[in-house]
Amino acid sequence: MPQLIDYGFNGRAAIITGAGSGIGESVAIELARGGAKVALFGRRLSSTSAVREEILKFNSDVINLSVDVGNEDSVKKAVSEVMDRFGRIDILINNAGIEVDREEGQTGGDLFESLTEEQYFGVLRTNLLGHYYMYRNVIPHMKEKKFGRIVNVTSVTGLNGGFGSPAYTASKAAAMCQTKAFAKRYGKDNITVNSVAPGMVDTPMHDLTPRSEFEVVAKMTPLGYVAKPIDIARVVLFFAQEHLFVSGQNIVADGGSTII
Repeated sequence: MPQLIDYGFNGRAAIITGAGSGIGESVAIELARGGAKVALFGRRLSSTSAVREEILKFNSDVINLSVDVGNEDSVKKAVSEVMDRFGRIDILINNAGIEVDREEGQTGGDLFESLTEEQYFGVLRTNLLGHYYMYRNVIPHMKEKKFGRIVNVTSVTGLNGGFGSPAYTASKAAAMCQTKAFAKRYGKDNITVNSVAPGMVDTPMHDLTPRSEFEVVAKMTPLGYVAKPIDIARVVLFFAQEHLFVSGQNIVADGGSTII
């Protein structure tokens, strides 16, 4: 399906973290449809390989790499490979994120009194430090070209303290604040940094979430349904466009739930 808006992606090079499924997968496919060269970052090559095969049907400029964004050596190596292949990095989508492992039927709210230090910092390492490591290794290449579009996928739980685990909620709030700091620092280099805060999205992260919870959220949402990954991807694409006079901002993409 062709994109209705030309956001200037043609010929740009993009990195999408957490690209093996959900929001990251949708963003990667849409960027590739717009003519971007895309690098798919994910912990497991098996998941990003499937996305790569889908993109190869219409765009040959795609690579997939095994990357742990919470490990800077892993990030540095992968970014170097992207530069070797594409020679530039114009767009960075920081989408990789994890939640504390839960048993079937548990919600984040069931974890408030049971998190270990290891679990807490494990979430922060991916959801917050992962953004920082990507910034540190990608922004220098953007500065050379005097162009960059960085979009961070966060969560409404970072705004309202919703029922993610305390670690998840804290990581998303911190990621939004870090977004503003980097937007201030690198605006002079024509690098914009913005974030998108989804509400509940029907992704593999919610595989163990009771379907009854989806029904509750849908009833509380003015638009009447739980988002699909493509719904969030379209907001991410707006922030990734070539001509953008917006930086340091956060868009809540929750179907209007937060206004109730």
